[in-house]
Amino acid sequence: MTAAATEYPFAHRQRVRFGETDMQGVVYYANYLLFAEVGRVAYLRELGIDYARDLIANGVDFTIGEASVRYQAPLRFDDEYDIRVRVGEIRGSSWVFEYAFDRADGQRCAIGSTVQVIIDPTTARAARIPADLRAALEAGRP
Repeated sequence: MTAAATEYPFAHRQRVRFGETDMQGVVYYANYLLFAEVGRVAYLRELGIDYARDLIANGVDFTIGEASVRYQAPLRFDDEYDIRVRVGEIRGSSWVFEYAFDRADGQRCAIGSTVQVIIDPTTARAARIPADLRAALEAGRP
């Protein structure tokens, strides 16, 4: 098992599309946040969490309270890459997802994180993480 697989046990393979790049053929910096969303949804699904069934149907939702990306090497048009995801800190109403964006050749291109905040959709106020979601997130921690 590689170090990346040990650090981030979940990976979702993608390929850079032309429209995700700038004039130099390098992935536009803001697209890493879109890549994080793709990885986040795939990882939630892997943990057995269905967004509509387990959140919306239970009267809760989440929003992103914070996002960061640190760039290390370029991803270019047509590169295959893995969006690696792991659960970070879990608090009362929020949790962190941590990401690594690795080219298929193993080169780490960026790392990032997002803070998800559970909200009550009717009040738009922070709410406690539901017990079943918390249990799934805890189970997904390395």
